[in-house]
Amino acid sequence: MAETITTKKERDYMFDTFRGVLMLSIPISHFTKASANWYAALWYGSGFAQNSLSGFIYITINVFVMQAFMFLSGYFSKNPARARETAFRGVLWPYLVFTTIAMIASWGFGAPIGRYFSYLTPSFALWFLLALFLYRFFLVEIVKFRWALPMSIVMMLAAGFLPFGQFMALGRVFSYLPFFLIGYYCSGETLDKVRSLKKKPYIVIMLGAALVFMSYWLMKNGPKLGWFLLKTDCSNFGMTWYIDSFYRIIVFALACGWIVFMVNFLPSKKNFLSYVGTNTMPIYLFHLGLRHVIVQKGVYIGCIATLFVAWFSGISLLHRKHGNWPVSIILTVLSIAGVVAVCMSGILTPLYGGCPQNLILFYILVFGSALLAGVSFSAPFWVKLYEILTEGFRREPSLVRILEGKKK
Repeated sequence: MAETITTKKERDYMFDTFRGVLMLSIPISHFTKASANWYAALWYGSGFAQNSLSGFIYITINVFVMQAFMFLSGYFSKNPARARETAFRGVLWPYLVFTTIAMIASWGFGAPIGRYFSYLTPSFALWFLLALFLYRFFLVEIVKFRWALPMSIVMMLAAGFLPFGQFMALGRVFSYLPFFLIGYYCSGETLDKVRSLKKKPYIVIMLGAALVFMSYWLMKNGPKLGWFLLKTDCSNFGMTWYIDSFYRIIVFALACGWIVFMVNFLPSKKNFLSYVGTNTMPIYLFHLGLRHVIVQKGVYIGCIATLFVAWFSGISLLHRKHGNWPVSIILTVLSIAGVVAVCMSGILTPLYGGCPQNLILFYILVFGSALLAGVSFSAPFWVKLYEILTEGFRREPSLVRILEGKKK
């Protein structure tokens, strides 16, 4: 979701790998919560259990994943004028397109969430695009203010008790702004100094262990899981402003710690995760459909839907290798017909609303589906579909590709 630095000597793939790790973490977070709600409702008769492996995974991811994305986005926005220039087509336009798609889809399928969608009240993960647009567009003005970074931290704390509500995701906009600015102000030389910590691997290992322990502590003693999204004020969780600020400072420190850990732990060489990290936007936006399938239809149907997605991804990978259009088109048409036939046959009906009671099987299905979804949506088929939706059929270089670190 940000540009990737290239050097004259050799490209540093750590940034792509970092984005790949973050991007796969998001489906894991979303699938875990959606699936755990089903598990709790079917087998415990209550909501998402915080004191569980699901709660631990959810907290571990949500104390740093979006903060790290904002840090990387700020790091690759060193040119404020260029950031403003690309903000509309590269960020705001995809937000408008996918918000429209979400509204149409929810209305068409009669989902109750449909009435809550609005361009000024972003739902689900779409808030990220709106926040990123505001950061990039107003960066020119923000950096003129000498105390921008410390003031952003003050606003991060204030967002915990100011009644922003859902309007323009302002609670999140102010909560994550410090990390965008930290990334912006972080020079290459400063980051190199931070990355020199890997010369002392025992310190990196101790840091990672401390961060994991803090997630466990928050699972046992922290606020409710919904609080970690930082989207509403503390009154919604029965907290005082000073307790909210206390936890926000902890999350701020944890997010910084995870960023330091990741930049020292992740490799600088090309790898599979670095490939995923260059195709983050399709993964980020398309996986929301699968999440909604899990919410509405259950864990089993969500897993099957993920397998359907993976099948079409496999076809696109075969096409990229062989380039045989007639065969690819025939396979795609037959596959679509097969999916429709399976869905209309009633074979899947007994699985609707289902969820395995065995915890081992449950976590295998949930984590396996989340990872498979993340990898699948990085395939050429979905990348091209995303580009068509946001850029049309034009042949000139995509601004979204520039944002994601691909060559012009």
